[in-house]
Amino acid sequence: MKTLIMAFILAMHLVGPGSAFSGEKRILRDVFEPEMMKVADDKLYVVEGTHVLIYSLKDLSLIKKIGGRGEGPGEFKPMDYWYNTVTVLPEHIFVDGFDKTVYFSKDGQLLREAKKPIGLSRMVPVGDHFAAVKLEHLEGDVQYHCLFLFDANGKSLKELCRQESPVQQMTRKMEVIPDVLNFAIWEDKIFVEKSREGFVLEIFDSRGDHLYRIEKKIEKIPVTKIHENEAIEAFKTDPFLKRMGFEEFKRLSTFVWPKALPAIRDFTVVDKKIYVRTSRNRDGKENWLVLDLKGETLLRVDMPRLDSAPILATLNGVNYYAIHDHKLYFLKDNPKTDDWELFIEEFKTHK
Repeated sequence: MKTLIMAFILAMHLVGPGSAFSGEKRILRDVFEPEMMKVADDKLYVVEGTHVLIYSLKDLSLIKKIGGRGEGPGEFKPMDYWYNTVTVLPEHIFVDGFDKTVYFSKDGQLLREAKKPIGLSRMVPVGDHFAAVKLEHLEGDVQYHCLFLFDANGKSLKELCRQESPVQQMTRKMEVIPDVLNFAIWEDKIFVEKSREGFVLEIFDSRGDHLYRIEKKIEKIPVTKIHENEAIEAFKTDPFLKRMGFEEFKRLSTFVWPKALPAIRDFTVVDKKIYVRTSRNRDGKENWLVLDLKGETLLRVDMPRLDSAPILATLNGVNYYAIHDHKLYFLKDNPKTDDWELFIEEFKTHK
């Protein structure tokens, strides 16, 4: 338990409060602790614990709530420090839980479910197989996150990529600016970022065969005292850490600082485009690169800064935003009204 708690309070991504934006803002009702989001089929899908809430994108009315707390058919076992994820397929809704995966119809009816190996995160269908990250792969004292390809029965077929975990439990070393293994699925292809090597994406087919590599030369952003102070401030202002005490946390940890910020913070692939969120900030906004599937740059644009997701979500590669139809969707809690607000910002060059 102590290890899990320590992982939970690891440093946040260096993102400040959301800045001014020029897009649309609407109130989202009936949600209290939203997690990951997806936008598809003119609907907004919001994961909240063991439920997936489905909203009409037109008026944000709640259409249906699927899933539920429990171990019965279509229900999900609640687990501390775990995030369920949702994938919207052409014909189905696929939910990855702690110990099983579940298919729902587009109108929310339970179709089928299957047990899955424990310790696999973000399982996503790709062709006839599944891609998922094994969160705690240990070799000696070194802990890795590994991306594997699995068959329909949960049997491991191939390791596609591995990366040292930002949290090294055996040595208590913790990256204060985490560099996480992120991947995305588009149709029958698997996209994996390797930001520890720079701006690098590796692309595989649904059988796990390597197709090609995208690599760009971009300027490295050195970690400065400003970045370090922001990271430490994120520690000190974290609600859990306030209860534990920063000095106690610091005593139990060995902070590891990178020389440069990750070239790729996270990314997603949608609508035949790759949307890459970089570590570059300017005038209170974050820089994104929009690429075609071969890696040609289509757009460089500064977008509103996103609030930090909880660290465990960050470590699991769970994004607290969604992209659809060349628009960025993200939620922010309004502390004055206790409402969750949905922000919509188009990817375009702003004057």
